Amino acid sequence: MNQTGYVCGPCPVGFEEQGGRCIDINECKDNLTCPQGCENTVGSYICSCNIGFRLNTLNTSICDDINECEENIDDCSQTCVNAIGSYSCNCFNGYTLQSGVCEKNSSNVELCQALNCSQLCFVNNGTARCDCQVGFALQGDNKTCTNIDECSLAKKPCSQICTDTYGRFTCSCYAGFKLEADRTSCTACEKSFYGVNCNQSCQCSGHGTCDPVRGCVCDIGWEGVNCNNDIDECTLRTDNCLIGDVCVNALGSYSCVCPIGYVRNGTCQDINECVDPALNNCNPLIEDCVNNFGSHVCNCKPGYARNDKGDCININECANGDHQCQQICVDVPGKYNCDCNYGYRLNDDRLTCLLVKDDVCSDFEKLNCSQGCTVDFQQNTSYCFCADGYNLVGKDTCEDINECEVSTKNLCSFKSGCVNRVPGYSCSCPPGSSLDNDGRNCNNCSSTTWGVNCSRSCSCSTGALRCDNVRGCICRPGYTGVFCDVDVNQCTNGELQCNDRQDCVSRIGPDSCVCKSGYRLNGTLCEDVNECLDPRLNTCQQTCQNSVGSYSCGCYK
Repeated sequence: MNQTGYVCGPCPVGFEEQGGRCIDINECKDNLTCPQGCENTVGSYICSCNIGFRLNTLNTSICDDINECEENIDDCSQTCVNAIGSYSCNCFNGYTLQSGVCEKNSSNVELCQALNCSQLCFVNNGTARCDCQVGFALQGDNKTCTNIDECSLAKKPCSQICTDTYGRFTCSCYAGFKLEADRTSCTACEKSFYGVNCNQSCQCSGHGTCDPVRGCVCDIGWEGVNCNNDIDECTLRTDNCLIGDVCVNALGSYSCVCPIGYVRNGTCQDINECVDPALNNCNPLIEDCVNNFGSHVCNCKPGYARNDKGDCININECANGDHQCQQICVDVPGKYNCDCNYGYRLNDDRLTCLLVKDDVCSDFEKLNCSQGCTVDFQQNTSYCFCADGYNLVGKDTCEDINECEVSTKNLCSFKSGCVNRVPGYSCSCPPGSSLDNDGRNCNNCSSTTWGVNCSRSCSCSTGALRCDNVRGCICRPGYTGVFCDVDVNQCTNGELQCNDRQDCVSRIGPDSCVCKSGYRLNGTLCEDVNECLDPRLNTCQQTCQNSVGSYSCGCYK
């Protein structure tokens, strides 16, 4: 049974299997096909020729002799004699080859002086005549030599580009080709090389392909000379994420994900963190979890309020007057209990007191109490008492306290929200905050709620900058709506006015004026790009002609 889970096919041509791996074969090691030289490549090989020979165009395993004399690529000053793999130089009659230079014979000097030849003079049977060096032609006066433009001859000496020089010519190649050793032929760049004479190497980092003219042509999501710069589609806003999605950049790509607090179910849907204790950080002993769109909040349980450190602490309802006891309030952790003065007992509502003795104070000083009378047995006296929210005036009259007008009594953090009651008082909070469980302090809305008493959920889309605790979702440019989930087409509504060198690009969110194709932003101006100066900016394989805002391709002559 195969334990690997897969079966490998045979190695490609040019490779052999060794230990489960395909290893390149060095065909040049025992090569009998190439007559002269062999150059190994990955998975194959190419034949090469010695100096003075050239690969046959029809059969690359044959090396043909180069006739340097016929192709005018020798460096002889007068005559050239071809040989297999080489050539030799000779001189005209009347000249002698000395150290590679043709020197005029002294016996012919007098005869040649009379002719006044511009270049060469040789004597044959006592008669002198003018001639020219290779690369020059004798004019009608039979004395003057002028340069021959070999590049304009019917039989072109170069396979690609020919440049005429004085008495000679030079060959060169188009970008994507290199000049061979014969100095006339051009061959295409080998894999991973490009440019003029193939003198540049592609290092595309595995994120592109090598074009013989332009170099690395990067895959989608990558850029740079070596295709090693990731394109951040999220920052450039070239992604296609919908409103409500969050763009997350990745190497060579990006993804559209739901915001925190949402899960993908066709569309992004809210996660109720409160149904699973593992999804929220509320303390179940003293906090209640309240779900909001995209988030949740931990509210202190009744009887607890949040202090300056953010902790839920016990509320002393008896001290701040936020209780409903008719007579006596007793604070306990998380709540309070009610009790009654002597002569009264607590009703079943656990709040109000019932008089159990018609005249509690009859055995003591006679008092006409407006609310209630009780006895202090330690002092052995009777006295009138008032409920919270009243002041005892004199011995027996209770009057309502307007706590809102007494700074020491008004415990509302938002003083203007104090409303006097009979008895007691209540507090309210301005929009953007809510009343805490203590009934006195105002807490700012969380980042997910807003409005009066923080009663509205933000539910803001990704088109919002933030949720304002008073105004709700504050939209980014290009978005509108209560939740900033409606795209604004600024190109059609007149908000954006682009010039004639710009296009107004409308997409989800802020629209923008961008330079048209063929232009590049320079400061605040869109200027023409000369695409022909950089092969990576055009797709031409041969000639490139720039124009304003564009370019055109052509062919070599």
